[in-house]
Amino acid sequence: MANKYSLPETQDAAKKWVEDGKPCTFTFGLAYRGAGQDRISTDRARELLRHHHFGIGFYTLFWREYNGEVVLNFTEYGENDLY
Repeated sequence: MANKYSLPETQDAAKKWVEDGKPCTFTFGLAYRGAGQDRISTDRARELLRHHHFGIGFYTLFWREYNGEVVLNFTEYGENDLY
């Protein structure tokens, strides 16, 4: 799938990003409901990568901008985000 950063949305690309120590962030919930985005460590990103994937679901990956740099964002949604 294409994105404005021209980065591939594949697990291999995400794994390489994390292993290269590039910046990652985490968001729990929907941004418009006030969810915050924070930097996470490479070790935490490795843990999350086991469950998060690009696409639709409760545990998703996105390429995003955070503080002026491109990051791999891990997002988790809860059941309350569906309503």
